[in-house]
Amino acid sequence: MATFVAKFVIAMTFVVPVVTRPLDQAIVISVIWGLLLLAVLSFFVARAQAIPPWKVIGEHLLIALSVVVITYAVGDWVQGLVEAK
Repeated sequence: MATFVAKFVIAMTFVVPVVTRPLDQAIVISVIWGLLLLAVLSFFVARAQAIPPWKVIGEHLLIALSVVVITYAVGDWVQGLVEAK
């Protein structure tokens, strides 16, 4: 139950910008917030495993940013396909 509550609370923090800001600002805020959370959690994981934190944080942020960029590119591509028809 604690895991569900923790995941729910974290997920709800991403709703706040969407409700309180215009969508374009909310997206940027949510991406930055997600990267910050990822970096902090990666730091604690690295410390628990006695691994240099910069390696773990860098790896996770690189993967996350790659996913964001690829998702954006695919979204633009799909939008182009839909608008062409």
